Amino acid sequence: MADKISSNTGDPISGETAKRWIATYKERHPAPDEKIACFYGSAIFNQILAQPGCIGIRIYFAYDDNDAQQKVLVGVDAVGNNIWDLNATEPGEGGLVADYGTWCPPYCPPEK
Repeated sequence: MADKISSNTGDPISGETAKRWIATYKERHPAPDEKIACFYGSAIFNQILAQPGCIGIRIYFAYDDNDAQQKVLVGVDAVGNNIWDLNATEPGEGGLVADYGTWCPPYCPPEK
């Protein structure tokens, strides 16, 4: 297994493992409108990773002001600190923090 906080954190898994884990999640969350995935384009990941000192991305599970489920993406430095300013009032100020991915459902790939 890779280091806890480094540019090498994370390991590949097989398609079979991914399929099994996703199926387990769906079994535990059977509502047809239950969010099972969120898509983000490569541009936002590349922008976050391009910040000085950024070695990876941390994804927080969150709820927005309307109580809708969200993900918050934030860059992380080599010490494990988030690259953000929690007092920033404008996007990109004090570090790029992102969300507004595309949820599945309703935008899901065809089942295979």
